[in-house]
Amino acid sequence: MRFLMIILLCLTTSNVFAKNCDIQFKKAVDLYRCALSADKKVTTLKMREDERKGRKKLAAQFPNPEVESEFSFNSENSQNISILQPIETGGKRSSRIKIANAENRISVIEDDSTLAEVASNVAMALVQFRQVETRLQLLLEMKKSLRHLTKSLKAKAVRTPEEKTALSIFLMQKTVLDTQILALNQKLGLIKTNLESSIGREIRTFEKLESKEKKHWPTLNIISKKGSFKSRKALASVEQLQGELDLQKSLSWPELAIGPTMERQDSNATSWGAKIEFTLPLFNFNSGGRQQAQAKLLRAKAIASQIKFYESSKVEIYIKQYNDVTQFLKKSPSQESLRSSVAESLSYLSRGMVQPSAIIESYRSTLETLEAIQKKELIAYKLYWMLKSFSGEVPKEFL
Repeated sequence: MRFLMIILLCLTTSNVFAKNCDIQFKKAVDLYRCALSADKKVTTLKMREDERKGRKKLAAQFPNPEVESEFSFNSENSQNISILQPIETGGKRSSRIKIANAENRISVIEDDSTLAEVASNVAMALVQFRQVETRLQLLLEMKKSLRHLTKSLKAKAVRTPEEKTALSIFLMQKTVLDTQILALNQKLGLIKTNLESSIGREIRTFEKLESKEKKHWPTLNIISKKGSFKSRKALASVEQLQGELDLQKSLSWPELAIGPTMERQDSNATSWGAKIEFTLPLFNFNSGGRQQAQAKLLRAKAIASQIKFYESSKVEIYIKQYNDVTQFLKKSPSQESLRSSVAESLSYLSRGMVQPSAIIESYRSTLETLEAIQKKELIAYKLYWMLKSFSGEVPKEFL
């Protein structure tokens, strides 16, 4: 996963994507790729690599030697100097390294999870952007047609009762359309603002965020056995706490320091020797620290097992839901065809082939159908990203 994240960051920072994503977006995937390198959450991840390197170096450090010097002002005026090197017994250093490696693995998993979160949020925003634009275009086309029909009816000096009724219906429907258009424009503005925050600049008016409605979805029958970000983090936490337990066990070993000593007197007589210092574990063997670490380890193992069981029991359900929804979307009418059906109905109305009430009902049914399909489409995307998260993966494209 870490390797995939590096590839994605390299792709998005290539010559194709200039500094600060200052390119013209021609389609939605251009912004998606840009966000994977420009989003503030992602840019901060690059700093965490130095943090991991520092943690590893700190854990592997050997303790510095200690120098002791003693002067005796007596008849002989002697001086004693000793250099003692602390020796870590009981596996203290190896335990620290084990803890640091586990913490670094947790850090990498968190980075991968953050990248996946950014990718998912941007992808969903781009899908919603397309959906809202589609509904907005439908409403604008409907409003334009109603305006044309209303103008034609008003131009008549004498109107039949049916035409008067039609005019009233069209005027009321215009108010409904204006309300819906206002709401969609506001929603589109919010989505656009969220996308702009991800790329660190405004989306220019001439840029396009086009994406295609999917009819053929990726098959997700088998999920990677690598594990989700959550389960991998739980396992890494178990390794970390195992290291903590080993460290607490090592603390029951005596502290040891050994090194040479030198004694010099006024008579210029110099003698050499060796000195050993160590603590005596008379009062405790750090049983409290070991007990606490053991309890934390057992709790972490239980949590990791629970997460694994939960995900394994849920993943099949999510796969079935994903397959059901995508099959529905495959068979349902396309969103573009729904727009065309409204235009066709309006042409019938203009030729007097259908009643005004019928065209309004056709519009309402079309809009409800479009919204229902788009709702299922969003569910399909959410399930897709959820299952990818269970696999511990970040798709290179947002679909």
